[in-house]
Amino acid sequence: MKTLDSFDGFLTHSIYRQGGLSDGHKEMLLACICVGAGSAPPVIANHCRKALAAGLSRDDLIQALEITAAVAATRTLASGINAVIAAEES
Repeated sequence: MKTLDSFDGFLTHSIYRQGGLSDGHKEMLLACICVGAGSAPPVIANHCRKALAAGLSRDDLIQALEITAAVAATRTLASGINAVIAAEES
């Protein structure tokens, strides 16, 4: 239980400490990371809602999600292309 408490403390401190990124940008990052991690849609929507409530614009949030998708697509496409190349060489 102590390990879980320590981990929870780490998460709380790293995500919600004051200073650094604005609350809107923190929530935007959380939404994007949750998209990449395959989190449930309500979890992602909650972070988007918090980002918007903190003053982040819809356009900024959409662009961040587009960047997340582009990076994920690049890795996926590269894996597929590398598999085709490997198949052709064998």
